[in-house]
Amino acid sequence: MPNDIDIPDGALMPKPWFAEEPDDDLISEIKAFVRETGTPYLWRGHTHTKPEKGSLIRYKGEFTLPASHAGAKHKDKWSPCPCCKPRSPWFYKDGKIAWFPEQKLIRLIGPDCFKAIDAHGHAAALQSFREEQDRKNTERYLLDNIGAVPAAISAASENLPVLREIDRIRAILSRNVPRLIGFDLWRHVRADDALKLEVTRIEQRVDRSGNQTAVSVQDLTRYGPISGAIMLKPDHSELAPRAEKVIEVVRTINFGPEYAQALHHDERKEIIKKLRLIATLAEISDEADKARLFLSPLNMATLNGWGKSEGAPTRIYIAVSPELSEIRLGKEADTASAIPVKPVFFQDLRSMPAIAKSIKESN
Repeated sequence: MPNDIDIPDGALMPKPWFAEEPDDDLISEIKAFVRETGTPYLWRGHTHTKPEKGSLIRYKGEFTLPASHAGAKHKDKWSPCPCCKPRSPWFYKDGKIAWFPEQKLIRLIGPDCFKAIDAHGHAAALQSFREEQDRKNTERYLLDNIGAVPAAISAASENLPVLREIDRIRAILSRNVPRLIGFDLWRHVRADDALKLEVTRIEQRVDRSGNQTAVSVQDLTRYGPISGAIMLKPDHSELAPRAEKVIEVVRTINFGPEYAQALHHDERKEIIKKLRLIATLAEISDEADKARLFLSPLNMATLNGWGKSEGAPTRIYIAVSPELSEIRLGKEADTASAIPVKPVFFQDLRSMPAIAKSIKESN
């Protein structure tokens, strides 16, 4: 039976070049070669011979063939495995970079192929590899993101006066809008962030005798979207206190990469939990900006137009004074109540430094 894949003599020759544990540069070289060629068995340092049972094995990386060699459509381009299928297309994903320290060899093998040779050795190597990857990923995430802490603390602290004023106005509006316009606007828009008008339409109905009757039916039709409806949510959680709690936690990890690198693995994991809170600060800022849209010129114009439309369930007038010191709210302009607002309410929030929410996202 002819060979499926022509394995060159050079690949079959042992290459005891790797007495030292493969470093990151060598692993990167292997992965780049596989990614570019799709032929791991042709990498310069690969030994395409079957390992002996009992050989000490260490997994140092994983690889997947490029799209040109992957999937069922390219099965003829899959890689052979020196452990079990040395000359037949056998795998395309989750391949292992296997280092055999006693023989000083590296073999690029299938995902679980060494298991058939030595199940215990495979399991031990896989567990050790996963633990090593966890340590490396944790360190990488921490060192990549710890430098963002000072900027996050500074930005979040500067945003607190804005958040406090948003909280104050939010409490006033969520409590008083129903009273001032005589209508529960939050309940009206909470499901779909849309304003509706009441309309009457005629339906033709046929009874059991076949008689047709025109019937008037009350219905709602969409008027348009409303922005910042969460400003009216009655059971909202205040923004500033949430941000203050996060700032206090993040302050405890305000140190440089050198210190972070010296920490124990478990200590790094605990710090990463605190680092992720920077993303929470960004979410708080996003919620604040979303709520403020309720008092944007476009949204207030939409509300005022809706309130004047035929079929609107209530009248509404809402406006902000030119000097940004007062909100006028009521059913009509001449009877609207004045709600004092501090100009800081409209101040731009400083953005948080970008930080991945998870270690996987940062890799």
